[in-house]
Amino acid sequence: MKPHFFVATLLGLCLSRAVLAEPLFASETLSLNGFGTLGGVYNLDGGADFIRDISQPDGARGDGVAWAVDSRLGLQATWRPLEDFESTLQLVSKYRHDGSYHPEITWAFLKYMVTPNVQIRAGRLGTDIYLQADSRDIGYGYLWVRPPVDYFGRLSVSYFDGADFAVTQELGEGILKGKLYAGQARETLPADGGAQYSLDGTSVAGGHIEYQNLNWLFRVSYAAIRLENETPAEPLLNVLQSTGIPQAVALAQEMSLARKRSDFFGAGIAYENGPLQSQLAISYLASDSLMFPDSNSGYWSIGYRIGQWTPYLVYSRIKSDHNQRATGLPNIPPFDAINAGVAQALSGSRADQETFTLGMRYDFARNVDFKLQLDWVDSRVNPSLLWRNPDPDWDGQATIISATLDFVF
Repeated sequence: MKPHFFVATLLGLCLSRAVLAEPLFASETLSLNGFGTLGGVYNLDGGADFIRDISQPDGARGDGVAWAVDSRLGLQATWRPLEDFESTLQLVSKYRHDGSYHPEITWAFLKYMVTPNVQIRAGRLGTDIYLQADSRDIGYGYLWVRPPVDYFGRLSVSYFDGADFAVTQELGEGILKGKLYAGQARETLPADGGAQYSLDGTSVAGGHIEYQNLNWLFRVSYAAIRLENETPAEPLLNVLQSTGIPQAVALAQEMSLARKRSDFFGAGIAYENGPLQSQLAISYLASDSLMFPDSNSGYWSIGYRIGQWTPYLVYSRIKSDHNQRATGLPNIPPFDAINAGVAQALSGSRADQETFTLGMRYDFARNVDFKLQLDWVDSRVNPSLLWRNPDPDWDGQATIISATLDFVF
């Protein structure tokens, strides 16, 4: 998981531009900017791999500092030939499902301002399900080392190809905003045993209503994701169906992912007043598949800036429904492997976890910060959706130390 030398070199060059507070290029119609994070994570426990989100194939274990979990680099070009028209292209290099750092096009859209209060975008867009969900890669833009894993870690779609429509309107002392979006996902996720799951063809649709005034931000959101492809555990489902036992056949259908839908409901509140900043968010996921069970999640964060320093606290929690099902097959040797495979597949898709976080952000230069964070994690299921490669006897307890250097330029 060691970053390539050229990536580390490029991070250093971009950091120097950030310290100088200079973009890579700027003219009247074209600008080139970027962002990056150089991060190290150490897992004091070592019983399982700590990951940032489910797009990562492995993570930080107790065998040294892991540099891939949080490190990333992004470049963004914006061309604005007319006052009401612009185009944006964003590339991000980060640790991917296949263990590489190949840059991905995460944004590539055209934006047209129909009126000063109405805009349309089309192309590749960030998935804006929750607060800050479409800018999760920009470490400088949020208080913590990383967005709370218990809340953001299960989001499988970070961008989609499609369009969105947004309207803003002054209301009282603030601004009311509404957005609708729809499109198709294109990413790939890692799966057990080195397999991969393609989101290609998965449909995404949703929207949110947001109100912001001087100190407060309120948002309610909804998104529907309909998966197109079958689970990598398809051979197991085929075996269940081939038994001809009604309970086993029905279970195979419940475990299937193809053409199954998940509905995300979210609500968030953010407050900022002088040095104080706080966020509270909750969400509910309703799924048609046992392989992505219904779950509730949320987090609360508070920070207080003292000069260049901002200490912060975070509590986050996720709890999935119990999705274990009996196969209907006898517990005798011919069926032992099938029963064990079903139990493992269903257990690995669950998450029941809480995290207490203590951290410090130090803004020591313009456009640059240093963060140090300590996480105490309690995972009550093993295996878990939010971990990789757990030892069979892992107790779910872990202490994670993280440090990052974030910058924008």
